[in-house]
Amino acid sequence: MPRCRWPRCGACSASSGPTGTTEHHLAYPRKRPTMSQTALILVGAAAFVVLMVALGRAAATRTSGDAESYFVADRGLRRFVLFAAIFGTNMTAFVMLGLPGVAYHGGVSIWLMLAGPLLFVMPLSFYFGYRCWLVARRYGYITPVEFYRERFQSDGLAVLMFLGFVGWTIPYVLTGVIGGGRALESFTGGTIPYWAGGLAVTVVVAYYTWAGGMKGTAWTNTAQAVLFMAFLLLAVVLVANAAGGTGRIADTLQRENPQLLTRSWDGPFSVGATISQLILFSFIIFAFPFVWIRMISARSSKDLRVSGIVYPVALVLTWVPAILLGLWSASLVPGLVGAEADSAIFVLTGQLLPDWVAAFGLVALLAIVMSSMDAQVLTLSNMLSRDIVGRYQRGSTPTSQVRSARVFVLALLALTYAMSLLDMPGIFDVAEFAFTGFAVFYPLLIAGIFWRRATKWGAMASLVVGQALAITGYLGWYPAVAGLQPVFWGVTIGAATLVVVSLLTPPQDAAADRFHAVWDKVQTAGTGSPTAAPEPAPRSTIGEPGQ
Repeated sequence: MPRCRWPRCGACSASSGPTGTTEHHLAYPRKRPTMSQTALILVGAAAFVVLMVALGRAAATRTSGDAESYFVADRGLRRFVLFAAIFGTNMTAFVMLGLPGVAYHGGVSIWLMLAGPLLFVMPLSFYFGYRCWLVARRYGYITPVEFYRERFQSDGLAVLMFLGFVGWTIPYVLTGVIGGGRALESFTGGTIPYWAGGLAVTVVVAYYTWAGGMKGTAWTNTAQAVLFMAFLLLAVVLVANAAGGTGRIADTLQRENPQLLTRSWDGPFSVGATISQLILFSFIIFAFPFVWIRMISARSSKDLRVSGIVYPVALVLTWVPAILLGLWSASLVPGLVGAEADSAIFVLTGQLLPDWVAAFGLVALLAIVMSSMDAQVLTLSNMLSRDIVGRYQRGSTPTSQVRSARVFVLALLALTYAMSLLDMPGIFDVAEFAFTGFAVFYPLLIAGIFWRRATKWGAMASLVVGQALAITGYLGWYPAVAGLQPVFWGVTIGAATLVVVSLLTPPQDAAADRFHAVWDKVQTAGTGSPTAAPEPAPRSTIGEPGQ
């Protein structure tokens, strides 16, 4: 057998540099790690847990029992922490476990996925996010459900939004628990079983979310974002160096996998699919309720603007390394079939780089998993306590809503952990498709901000039609015409429905004027730019939806 190019291959005893074939080297990641490797990984994981608990504890000492303090950090998130809270929350395990797999099989065809967020995140932060922040600060709104309930004066719409947000968020949280448990089990060779790994992730997230609220999740998100970005950037540099440089990797790709270096317009990268992906990723971060709440937690419009500027840069520094590592893996670790390629980064770094990098990789994976889980759970508990308990329970106060939210945090995570122990093979498909479920909120969210003539009937019709098209598309009840995916039909037909129904129903001028008056006041003040400060949120309205 020719000598393997990998010095740590589990199928041979080669110890030299890149020579020979790589056909048999995949045995290495399947070998049980040595005691020293497991010990190093456990030390890294333990250090990460200690850091998360310490940050959560520190945030708890600065969080009061007031609703604004617990839910939106006293609307005081600034610059880098605000950016990290938004960015870290939006970066799911897909970046490290899904994106590399797409690049492994699809090559450079994946690059257009970056176009949407790069083009639209900044202007949407400046205008959509800014307008939401202005009104939420002025009237004391905390959740998107209560925000749009007041904009359209409709409890029915609020219920639909609540059900949609909760229904699509729960699978996300569940996959975080499952992903964390599987990662700890895999990296330690079973020393930490799946049930214990999932429990550890759940308990850590539960503590700092329960104790610190928005501050706790924002501070931990900052550390988590730094960790997973640092790992991806470091891995690119170390892999390129160990493999003989980027030129050598490119030559190998050109020789062995030339199709990966050519833009394909077939299958998942067809024109229709590309258009669908552009629609999906262009606005998706603002359709997530957990991102929306972080936007309105900004201390000032300038902080929100800085976040919008830095976000696309951070996206490039995160997605590009993940895509490159997946693409390089196609030639450096060939033979990964189907979903096996999703773990390409860890297969590659596990074979080519020292043990401490593998430990760092686990920490980065746990960081990116937790950075999404905490915000999602906090948002669910926020909506349950504000939009259900606060709205319909007589005698509810801001303080009692915080107590309810803390109970909901623990209850939701306990329920999610219990569900993670069940056999649910389709849950990852549902979580992946949740992007489409959130995307069909676009027409409602944007029309409520920019179009005075939008009515509650148009908003409800849009949401019902959009969700129906998304769900039936997921179930395969209608064909993918011209490669266009359910997100295309859900968003475009949902938008058309909103316009038509709104024009056919009586206008809601009073409700629209109440919101637009806040925006118009800033413009008539002579600024007209998204840097002007609104009046502070009147404390008397906090916890009193509908006032």
